[in-house]
Amino acid sequence: MRGLLDDESLDGISEVQVAYRPERIAFPLKASITQEELISAIRNQCQIWGGAVAPLVPLNADETVSREYARILPGSAIDGIAGLHPHNLFHLADAKVTPIRDLDAHGPQLVLTLLEFGKAESYRPVEVVELDSADPWQMIYASCLGLLPEKPDAALLQSHNLVPELAFEDIIRVNRVRVKGSLDDLLRRLNSREVISPRKLSMLQLAYGDAGSTTIRTSRVVLPDDNAARLDAGPSVVVICSPGDIRDVALLWNLRGAKGDAASLPVGIPRDEATPERIQQLMRDPGTPRNGIPANGLYLTSASLSEREIRSLIGGEIPRVGIASYEEMLHLGYPGSISRNEVLVWREGKTAFVPLPASMHRDFFAHGILSPTVSMHADVRVLESPFPEGPDVRAIDLNLAYRAGGYSVQVPHRKRNEARELLWPSRFLMARTVASRRGFDIRESEPGRAAKILLSGLPSIADLSNLAHAPLLRMLEEMAARQGFGWYKNRLRARGQQADPIDSVGPTTDELPEKTFNEFKKALGNSDKATKAWLHWAEKYHLILKGFQLVCDACEAKQWVPVAAFAPPIICRGCARQMPTPFGDRSNVEFRYRLSERLRRVYEQDAMGHLLVARYFYLLLRTGRKGRLIGLHPGIEAHKKDEVRTEGEADVLLFTRRSEFIPVEVKRTVSGLTEKEVSKLEFLADFMHSPWSAVAFCQYGCEVDESVARGLASYTPEAGHSRVVLSYDQLLERHPIWGLGGDPFEWQVITESDIASREDRFIRDLVRHLSGEKSDWLTEDLLSTPDMA
Repeated sequence: MRGLLDDESLDGISEVQVAYRPERIAFPLKASITQEELISAIRNQCQIWGGAVAPLVPLNADETVSREYARILPGSAIDGIAGLHPHNLFHLADAKVTPIRDLDAHGPQLVLTLLEFGKAESYRPVEVVELDSADPWQMIYASCLGLLPEKPDAALLQSHNLVPELAFEDIIRVNRVRVKGSLDDLLRRLNSREVISPRKLSMLQLAYGDAGSTTIRTSRVVLPDDNAARLDAGPSVVVICSPGDIRDVALLWNLRGAKGDAASLPVGIPRDEATPERIQQLMRDPGTPRNGIPANGLYLTSASLSEREIRSLIGGEIPRVGIASYEEMLHLGYPGSISRNEVLVWREGKTAFVPLPASMHRDFFAHGILSPTVSMHADVRVLESPFPEGPDVRAIDLNLAYRAGGYSVQVPHRKRNEARELLWPSRFLMARTVASRRGFDIRESEPGRAAKILLSGLPSIADLSNLAHAPLLRMLEEMAARQGFGWYKNRLRARGQQADPIDSVGPTTDELPEKTFNEFKKALGNSDKATKAWLHWAEKYHLILKGFQLVCDACEAKQWVPVAAFAPPIICRGCARQMPTPFGDRSNVEFRYRLSERLRRVYEQDAMGHLLVARYFYLLLRTGRKGRLIGLHPGIEAHKKDEVRTEGEADVLLFTRRSEFIPVEVKRTVSGLTEKEVSKLEFLADFMHSPWSAVAFCQYGCEVDESVARGLASYTPEAGHSRVVLSYDQLLERHPIWGLGGDPFEWQVITESDIASREDRFIRDLVRHLSGEKSDWLTEDLLSTPDMA
């Protein structure tokens, strides 16, 4: 089922994005690297096809990866780190990287040999800008524009079977200029359309870079989000570079690779020139990208300076200029690729795809000279069932990997037109994969199993909206109680005691009471149409059973028989005799209704609240290509990997596209959310590395002590909600919406008149959506006539 964390495999048709690309290997920078060695590394990367997006990774003095990069590299869209075994990507805290000086001749592709010989005049010239080593702008220019060596690497020429005398100028015009660096000059060159930079040359025919969000953003923080500043910034980032600090150079180079070279930003600026006037100049520059409506038009960051130091450097706050930390802005983006979208047919999670059809880029590869040892890869993303993306999420097997939201496999270039098998994991396996990387595992709880069985009979989680009505829920709960329990509950209440609702649930449907049409009608606003529509829907999807009472004419015993089980002869359960006239002298039969076994089990496991919470988050956060969720489950237990003992239980577990596990605790009443229960939720959230959690109770806010409910929440304007509190005020909203700039989790109590209006709308919606009439936008548009203007 869509949106449910289950073992269901992909079946039918589903759209995918297929990318064919050169290998992407990160280049390590030893702690003692000199400026000349760093310049040489940049020259080497820019002569390689796809080299401009190869990350530069600073190392510590002990040759381990620096902490900021070690945090994100395992889940990044890279194929490895030069000098590091691929398996050690899982152990970066301890693994040592062997620094390398020369290019590996096997794997990379010289970019100039992909150009057609004899057509140098038809290509825009490459401009290689050199600066003096003492110029504070030298490394900034190198990171933003790139550089080329005097001649192609000799080992690469040999691996391509090319003559050692081959020069760049034999294939494309190269203008080498020496300048004195300045912000004005750099921006002019970045915005130039007359020449191309070495960075752009290396990305020949490859699409790369994230242009940023086009949405409207606000500064209001609702939920914790480490990526908020980076996503708001898009390419509009300025890196303040301290003299001689390779971390700033690497950050700027990596941001250019992640954001692309289409605009003048990201850009760097020397620390001594980072003045408010320079920042305002960048804000006004016509080449500055305008992506949507951001909270801030520009962001400042630095690997060598803290946020406080940056703020002090620029003299305080500048309107619409944000300041973000190194860790917040660091992201390695995605490889440059030749990509396309297509629809594949899946069966039991399997399909086949072609990395690059023969018809695509035929001329490009026909004219170029490819190295016999070139290493190419194919990446696949399933748009409606994305693989989770997280800094620590990677699964590998031989020459394939699942990471960065998709699947990647090495493909020999000569086999790029051949179909390859693709296996796609179920949503539950995705969640277990992420959990495994974090040292724990998950399994379905008993309440979760009962709730999932009920969901499996519905077309969608959204169909639970037909239960989101307080009077109806009260009636269904009464129907789950065994016969006679109402008398027992009243007797206990007279003694000042409370009966446990779970103990009230009948062990089988035979012990449950029946309700008549008129009793349902009372719960559904005395509407005949709504009652008929709801009963038809509930019977169709096996939530209730329709039946009738029979009376034995021999012993006068009564028994209830479901319509589906009515087949003469009927045997009396009292005297075991055949009932020849089970209806007696009645001229008509009054149908009565009982809960089905699957709904009875939900109440037996006290899981109705789980379903209401699951529906709310499913509709609010959504799944698929534009949603925040991969899926959710109405009952999960967590335990340490390879152990059996349960560490905690989530009544509802959300699993997001960013590989976040969000546990939710659900109670019937707010009094059930005791300090002990909340502390267990906090322990589970910490165990699962959850950025936030939620508690919910099945009452309206006006029915509880507001101070108690508010006390369960945890919120700060800077970080957002670390614990969300939900009540019927949110859970029974038929169409939950996260409005622009709004906070759907803000504690707001609706009045009794608002509740009455909501219940009236529920009745009207039932009639409209369950009456059987065709109702959709297309039908309404085609059958309606516009009013006169």
